[in-house]
Amino acid sequence: MAASSDSLGSRPRAAWRARLSAFWRWWSAEIAAAARERLPAWRGSAGVPTVAFEGDQLVLVAAPGAQQAQGSVDLAGLDPVRARSALRSLLERSGETRARVRLRIGRGESLVRRIAMPLATEENLAQVLAFEMDRLTPFRSEEVYFDYRVLARDAAAGKIDVLLALARRPLVDSRVERLRELGANVQAVGVAQEAGSSAVDFDLLPSEQRGERESGKERTAQRSLAAAVAILLAFALFIPVWRKRETVILLQPLVAQAHEQAEAANRLDTRLEREVGDYNFLLAKKYGSYPALAFIEELTRLLPDTTWLQQFELRSTGKGREIQVTGETTSSSKLIEILEQSKLLRNATPRGTVTRGSTPNSERFMIAAEAVPRPQPEPVPLLTPQSNAAGAPAAPSAVVAPKPPAAAPKANAAPAKPAAPHK
Repeated sequence: MAASSDSLGSRPRAAWRARLSAFWRWWSAEIAAAARERLPAWRGSAGVPTVAFEGDQLVLVAAPGAQQAQGSVDLAGLDPVRARSALRSLLERSGETRARVRLRIGRGESLVRRIAMPLATEENLAQVLAFEMDRLTPFRSEEVYFDYRVLARDAAAGKIDVLLALARRPLVDSRVERLRELGANVQAVGVAQEAGSSAVDFDLLPSEQRGERESGKERTAQRSLAAAVAILLAFALFIPVWRKRETVILLQPLVAQAHEQAEAANRLDTRLEREVGDYNFLLAKKYGSYPALAFIEELTRLLPDTTWLQQFELRSTGKGREIQVTGETTSSSKLIEILEQSKLLRNATPRGTVTRGSTPNSERFMIAAEAVPRPQPEPVPLLTPQSNAAGAPAAPSAVVAPKPPAAAPKANAAPAKPAAPHK
């Protein structure tokens, strides 16, 4: 069951790949056709005339697909010089001034047939056709020059229709050599097809000779133009970079000066912060906590009249300060609730055990509470901006000092309670 599900899952992937491969082949074929159509026009060879040998005559036809002759030259009774001149005159009458021609092989001297090949062979179709040439035609691949075009594809059947054209090598070589002896520059070698058939542009010119289609002067001109384009492109890319380099060189002194000024300002700011911190250190220590008198006044205000303090201790701990009071009262449990109402104390907790006091109906207690940190005052400048003699405002001093804190909460009008001497 797993194998069948895998096969079902692989079929959509195979179909998707087949469609993608078909689209790629179609797109590349369209691009290649457009290139074959446009590139000759860019190179100035779109209107290259086509010639064909008919016995001792060299016939000029209008286009690769035309069947009517536009002129001819009888080469039988002409010496090489007169033959070259006659061919040049024939080409000039057709508008060709650089002696470029396309050679056409007649229908009786070539073979054009339509064959079906497996779809998988399209990637290396030239090698496959060369290998199968003796099976597809009466000739071996070493005996002929061939070219092909893919006409149709059938992805469902896995087949492609190929139009194959070929001609014997001795025939093609002899006629190409004959044209070159006459001063012609052979651009391509095509084949004549049946009348009424769709014109397909074949090129049987040997691949090793395709780099020699242009004359030496044309190749030199093309290389010179390519070199000029490369030089202009290099200049177009180099000139903006050179101008930016000059701008950077001009800005470097300004950037260095600004960097030095920024470092000087940073050093001054660091020094000022350090001096301000040193100046405010003692003030922060002084105003960072309430004085002992403020706690005594707070306890005097909060504790009931039935409470007597025998010992008051204010000491520093790891995180802050705490007070510890010892005395007698009628109810020590209520003192915790009373001390929680204080704005200067928090987290009041009993210490030790509650014992009977020295007076009737009294309890001896020991309670500890944390001291609330004193809020830091807002810093104010020691010197305010003042106008100098010229009338311009003077720069204020950066040194700041905290405002004197507000006085501790005053005791209310409750009567003072006697307390025992404290530490």
